[in-house]
Amino acid sequence: HVERSSASGPPLSRCELRWKQQRLDHFSFGSASDDYETGFFSQRYFLCAAERLDLKKPAVFFYTGNEADVELYVNATGLMWEMASKESTGALLVFAEHRYYGLSRPKDMDDVEKSPRDRLAYLTSEQALADYADLLRHVKERDIPEIIDARFANEQKSKANAFERYDPERVAVVAFGGSYGGMLATWFRLKYPHFVDGAVAGSAPVWSFLGETPKVDPNAFALGVTFDATAWGGSKPACEANARAGFKELLKRALPTTNGSDDQNGLASVAAPLRLCASSVPRTADDIVRLAYWLQDAFDYLAMGNFPYEDSYILMGDGTLPAFPFRAACGKTASEPDLVKKKGPDAALRVLADFADVYYNYSNALPCFDVLNTNAGPNEKSASDATLWDWQYCSEMFMPTARDGVRDIFFPQPWNATRARERCVETWGVEPRAMWADTVYGGRRLRSLSNVVLSNGALDPWSRLGVTEDSDFLDVLDDSKGLEAVFLENGAHHLDFFWSRYDDADDVRSARARETELVRRWIEEKHERLSLRRDGRDGAAKKNGFVSRTTFWRENALVTF
Repeated sequence: HVERSSASGPPLSRCELRWKQQRLDHFSFGSASDDYETGFFSQRYFLCAAERLDLKKPAVFFYTGNEADVELYVNATGLMWEMASKESTGALLVFAEHRYYGLSRPKDMDDVEKSPRDRLAYLTSEQALADYADLLRHVKERDIPEIIDARFANEQKSKANAFERYDPERVAVVAFGGSYGGMLATWFRLKYPHFVDGAVAGSAPVWSFLGETPKVDPNAFALGVTFDATAWGGSKPACEANARAGFKELLKRALPTTNGSDDQNGLASVAAPLRLCASSVPRTADDIVRLAYWLQDAFDYLAMGNFPYEDSYILMGDGTLPAFPFRAACGKTASEPDLVKKKGPDAALRVLADFADVYYNYSNALPCFDVLNTNAGPNEKSASDATLWDWQYCSEMFMPTARDGVRDIFFPQPWNATRARERCVETWGVEPRAMWADTVYGGRRLRSLSNVVLSNGALDPWSRLGVTEDSDFLDVLDDSKGLEAVFLENGAHHLDFFWSRYDDADDVRSARARETELVRRWIEEKHERLSLRRDGRDGAAKKNGFVSRTTFWRENALVTF
């Protein structure tokens, strides 16, 4: 096992950057969809480890890119690289970038004369999956033949034999994805089973939408974050109570005085313990609420990134968080029992500042937090991706979320679908299709699904919205169909997808071992099934004078030899 962080994998020099022209709208046949200038965009993808491709039993591991620059996943997804070794599967790696993210940007994105709604109209999961299906066909019918051509450039006879054996239909495909990418990997297998033979989905909250039975718990994510603040989650025993006290104290100072007016001194009093810059001293109750949400984000992301070693993944590769960053924040001011009683209410606010410091001040370069005047994210990459994800939330990824300050450590934020819709209309000019995700992907009704392994970790807040043995109320999981769930007691957000290390915990090793076992099985089953079918098909074709699909493809190959 290699000791390395998740974002320090093989260099991009082991990959080849490629571009694929994709339709903006795969589901329309109107004349506008054929306009080369406005009806298409260039999708970025990487072909990696082509030298590993086993032409006798060809396989492709396809990463269904999610809401970030695809290079993040190329570097971070060690599970794919290690599983694709010749000793394991001999697979070609394909990392596809999600439309509108990274460099896969349609021209309309930057057209200021268009409304935000029109600029992002085709940023949907359905269109992204269609991109991936179209790209996968391209990889099998164009890219792999080019790899064969290059591999045997000076061996004409070997090249001819390789092309004689190669059949795109025999390429086994396994989709991989984490978080939203894990949802896409699951849905890719669900919607395109003729293209995708299996999927490995890490921390995929596929059961987080309206319309499901039993109903989704809007507080589930907040409860997951709160778990990380407890001794059960590995934090100092006093952390949960002190964090709860911090949010309570912050919101208390936003309340008007007894005479009905805002207490300017009271509002400003949070500046010192929260380490705010002079330009971000709150002047209104709304400023306090904005601060509260900003601080809450730090808790959320540190919980997702509560990995057992230093890592840059949660920061989009731009900066590094310490090992177990949530516990690191809990180990400061929050670690002291009876904190407020001993050191006063400002100490509770300092607890919140400690979490902000670990997350936002990862570089240790910020003398203070200028929250109210600058980009609120930890860096520009995170902020840009969050904006695009908000569009997806407001259009079709409408996940109900809430916090109550009772079961969780935060403050009351009841789920209000009406208000959520109003905000989406105000921000984007679009009203969410609240039930669409459940309608198009089935929610908990996944009995027709097979060959998918879904992993979750106890330290990951999203795990309570994913597929686990404990949440499978409709008995969807079925080992006989290859539909399984693995659980990591010490795992944060898709920890099993990262590079293996000498100090990995047993649950991480076991998860990866089971995932590898299933992937190998799916690949073998595909090749065995198609070998039997091909032998019978080709024999029947010759007997009846028909040209088989394999022969047809060879005669129309896009690479000559």
